[in-house]
Amino acid sequence: MEITILCKVVDNFGDIGVAWRMARQLRMQNPDCKLNLIVDDMHSFSKIDNRINPELKLQSVNDIQIYNWNDEQLCYEEFSYNDGEKLSVILELFQCGRPNWMEKILFEDKLERTVNIIMIDYLTAEQYAEDFHCLKSLTRSAKVQKVNFMPGFTSKTGGLIIDDNWKSLQNRKSDGPVMVFTYERDWTPLTIALKKSGKKVFVAQGRGLESFVKAWGENPDNHLSVLDYLNQQDWDSLMKNSSVLFIRGEESMSRACLSGIPFVWHAYPQSDEYQMVKVNALLDRMKIHFTPEDFDIVRKVWLDFNNPEKEVDPVVMEHNIESFLTNSEKLVPGFRDFALDLRKNNDLCTNLMTFIKKITIME
Repeated sequence: MEITILCKVVDNFGDIGVAWRMARQLRMQNPDCKLNLIVDDMHSFSKIDNRINPELKLQSVNDIQIYNWNDEQLCYEEFSYNDGEKLSVILELFQCGRPNWMEKILFEDKLERTVNIIMIDYLTAEQYAEDFHCLKSLTRSAKVQKVNFMPGFTSKTGGLIIDDNWKSLQNRKSDGPVMVFTYERDWTPLTIALKKSGKKVFVAQGRGLESFVKAWGENPDNHLSVLDYLNQQDWDSLMKNSSVLFIRGEESMSRACLSGIPFVWHAYPQSDEYQMVKVNALLDRMKIHFTPEDFDIVRKVWLDFNNPEKEVDPVVMEHNIESFLTNSEKLVPGFRDFALDLRKNNDLCTNLMTFIKKITIME
């Protein structure tokens, strides 16, 4: 079997982070399966794995063939060969679409083989993740079959990627640093609360770095360290050795969920404030794992992080962050119980391969 993964890098490193974690996990679990990864932004890819050479059109890392999405001639020649055998199973990540050269192969070259396109959607705790999971969609050709496969937080979804680094739940390091990885915002309330805590703070590269450092002040003291770009495995290790996480996006959020470490999620800000729907949906999934008193501490700071700045009182936000940091030890059982519960849904890649084998056998 051959599987081809499509990834467009839309928001820094989250999309390629999921794609690379998924590709490595599928390759490890299925050594007889050939894996191809097609990426449109090799420079961003190289920031999370320094083995990637952004100048190459084709390279092999971890026995995974990596192609530059934008090299139409090479990709067309490689993927149209032998009736498009590399395209028997396509994983299309995050509604990224397909490159023009692939559309030509699928719909103009009249392939004889059946092509299965599996749409891997964004991670969400919303109800539609269950409703759309394994739901079929139409395409322009009877030979091209398309179906949705939804990551999620329940047994009625595909679950989360649980690679070897995340199979077990380790003890939280209460004296570990606080990790900050956010989007842009006035982070004055956060920096004030962090300074009061006296904890070591690691702030990550990315869109939120400048606004956080600005809020910290012109003369950062030895409590603040700005991280270099890290390989994905090093990033995972740093997360797991932190005492508290202020995390953004969905790739790092999924790791935070599995960590059992108290964390605050800064969701991708959307113009219609739809991020609040996503935040509240995840909070609803987490609520049963906390006492009402502890959940109130979590809920308040999550809402402060994700509501529009104009709707948040900075003094109240500072107080809520300080309460979260002060009570982090007390919050650990709730976060750990949530993390253990997620592991009951099995690994997304295991669930995905079971699904792929089922649909290919049925052809």
